[in-house]
Amino acid sequence: MNAGVDFDTLYRHAHAGDPEAQFHLGRVYAGRQEWSRARRIWREAADRGHPGALTELGLLQLFGIGVPPEPRDAVGVLERAEAAGSGEAACQLALLAWSDHYVRFDPAAMGARVWAAALRDFAPALRAVALLLARTDGADGALGDACLARAATLGDATSQYLWGRRLHARGDPAASGWLAEAARRGLPRAQALLGDAAATPRAPAPSPAITDLPPLSLPCPAPASTTVHHADPLVETWEDVYSAEECEFMVALGEPFLQRSVTIPGNAKTLVEHEHRTSSDHSFYTFQEDFALRWLQWRMVTRLGVPLANAEHLDLLRYLPGQEYRPHRDYLPPSAPGNSPHPDAPGQRVHTVFAYLADVESGGETDFPLLGVRITPKTGRVVHFVNLDAAGAPDPRTLHAGMPVLAGVKWLATLWTRQRRIRDY
Repeated sequence: MNAGVDFDTLYRHAHAGDPEAQFHLGRVYAGRQEWSRARRIWREAADRGHPGALTELGLLQLFGIGVPPEPRDAVGVLERAEAAGSGEAACQLALLAWSDHYVRFDPAAMGARVWAAALRDFAPALRAVALLLARTDGADGALGDACLARAATLGDATSQYLWGRRLHARGDPAASGWLAEAARRGLPRAQALLGDAAATPRAPAPSPAITDLPPLSLPCPAPASTTVHHADPLVETWEDVYSAEECEFMVALGEPFLQRSVTIPGNAKTLVEHEHRTSSDHSFYTFQEDFALRWLQWRMVTRLGVPLANAEHLDLLRYLPGQEYRPHRDYLPPSAPGNSPHPDAPGQRVHTVFAYLADVESGGETDFPLLGVRITPKTGRVVHFVNLDAAGAPDPRTLHAGMPVLAGVKWLATLWTRQRRIRDY
């Protein structure tokens, strides 16, 4: 049934037992945050084997939307949805495997699930495949293009931006249509690239469905070089960890959700906006992540010998001209949630690892004033330092600052790892 039919018709067909109508009626209720009604009508469709309804029920259980979270039960429901043909369920199960808890970390199985999700026309899976293929030795560039173009055709705004960006770099006039559509859907990066070239979207040519894909690997390319700026405490940089497209992907995914950064100044006990920290940021919580974003995070921490389950949620940060983060330390105060020696608690922050996602025209360096180290932003460069000393205590020498941006915009993607697991999914 067409989801665009009027509510009365949808309601009538749903209560006559049409599972497709039940699925779409559940989405109407969910849009109104009428969760009990949505669950009830989705259960009816799920009992008839509807893959979309099963997926929605699994996601509600997983993230605790309208019900207490029940991750183990949610995985079972998502597996039923996957078996019924849901690409979204397959991709979600692959994503969960990064935490190696409710779903086992198995790169071959994860790649197969994302592959299956892409063949089922799930746009975020197609987008992930395009990014993975771009990093695979001997990858077929045409196939990666086809996946990204297909995701754009399906209406995924981030894919529309990335595909338009690829076409723009090639001087293809079709780029403007895709960029204008992404801008219309709320992606500032697309409008910035367009400039004044196109004020309204044009209808780009659709892309055909993907019918075959090679086995997918999860590449972790080595940095071009590593520089140790200080040995104790360790401060180092890794060059060219991320491609320009991967950096743009992270920015595009989080930029629409940026909010003014907060901090705990002095002896305060709550997070507040403060002149000490004037950036904007966005934390990618589990329900906002996708497979490709987890893959990029994994590439940050796997070099440290740390599982992704030990990392806090990824933070995207933006510094406009004049903005800064004055000298501070990343390790947590004793009262911070989870900062406990108890074996079930995540414990203290061990590593800070962040990527510069763009060059900065002037300023914006990361400065370690007690170590005499200052690092310049560069696209794809990763900075890593250790917050604890050899005895495992917070090391005050790790004092650092984000220097004021003088010209341009500074973008960062930051992870902090804990002593023990902090993510189960």
